[in-house]
Amino acid sequence: MAASGLLIGLFALAAMQDAPPAENPYPAREVLSAFATACSGIENMAVAKASVLAAGWQPVPADDTGALMALVAFGKAKLAESDPDMQLIEGGEYRMTVAGRELGVVLSGVDLEKIRSQGCRVYDFTAASAISPEDLEGWAARKPNDTQTPEGGIIKHVWNPGLKPGHMEMEISFVPQGALAAANIPLSGLVFTATAMEFLKP
Repeated sequence: MAASGLLIGLFALAAMQDAPPAENPYPAREVLSAFATACSGIENMAVAKASVLAAGWQPVPADDTGALMALVAFGKAKLAESDPDMQLIEGGEYRMTVAGRELGVVLSGVDLEKIRSQGCRVYDFTAASAISPEDLEGWAARKPNDTQTPEGGIIKHVWNPGLKPGHMEMEISFVPQGALAAANIPLSGLVFTATAMEFLKP
């Protein structure tokens, strides 16, 4: 009896050793903290750029062929198609590894007649799943004002006001891998967005 129990224990141990290692949980807190640090000053582009660089983000070369610059090029092309005269405010593209995740950040804005809209977006293009609503609510200390679930497994949580009281909006979205491929939009994974707006003087 003791011998058979020992054999069962040894077989169980061998099975555990042969099994693939469990996937590490997504470092939601670390990534959300990096987002907050990078995007907290987006109401002032100069402050936002200084905050990003001070936090250790590195500028991405303009000729980089990775996912971040592909998305930036796509966005600029779409903007030029929709309104060639729209004034684009460029704050730059940056990247950093946070808790093992390769993240990118884009600072940009546009002038829309009497309104200036500036945004900071952090991307994790290879994220395989959304951050749980419980983790998001615990981090933000409030529930989102709206949650949208378009087709294809996309989910978007929206907070008003945004990351800071003076910000207009904050969005945290998840786009499954390949969900936007049919539309030729080079975007997947997690997207963290902070937006601020101001009225321009006449």
